[in-house]
Amino acid sequence: MRMNKQIVVTDWIKEKPRLGSFLKLTLSSDERRILRGKRLTDCDQEIILQLPRGGKLNDGDILSTDECDFYVEIIAKTENLLEISSNSKIELIKTAYHLGNRHVEVEIEEDILLTKSDYVIENMLKNFNVHIKNIQKKFFPERGAHSHE
Repeated sequence: MRMNKQIVVTDWIKEKPRLGSFLKLTLSSDERRILRGKRLTDCDQEIILQLPRGGKLNDGDILSTDECDFYVEIIAKTENLLEISSNSKIELIKTAYHLGNRHVEVEIEEDILLTKSDYVIENMLKNFNVHIKNIQKKFFPERGAHSHE
C-alpha cells in the first residue's frame, strides 16, 4: 500500500496490531543501525525515520507512524556472507580473535562464525585451518563490548 505523502516513523510498538496497514522495510545489518533519515519501503513508499536514539532496528520490529493505523515492519535483508567453520575449536577461536582484531563484524553460532563477504578477509582466512563457504543469509552481528546501542 502506498500513500501520496511522506510518512514519519516515530517509535517502536510492542505487539503487532491486528488491524491497520503495514509497509515492509527491508534493511541490511548496517542499515538497521541508522535510526534517522529517509528510506524507501519495499513498495517504494518514501518514509522518514525519526526514531528515539539508543535503539536498534531488529528483524520483525513493528514501528508506529504519524498516520493512524499505519505501521512499518522491519525485515532483515539477506546478505552475502562467509560461513567459517573448523574441525578444531581452538582454530575457530583464533580466527574469531583475528577477525575482531580487524574490527570485522561477526555473528557467532554454535560451531560457525559468519561475517560479510569480503575478498581481503577471505584471503586472510586462508592462513587458518578453517573451512570457508559463501552463503546468503540474514546477518545479525554481535554487538561490540563498547556498543552504546
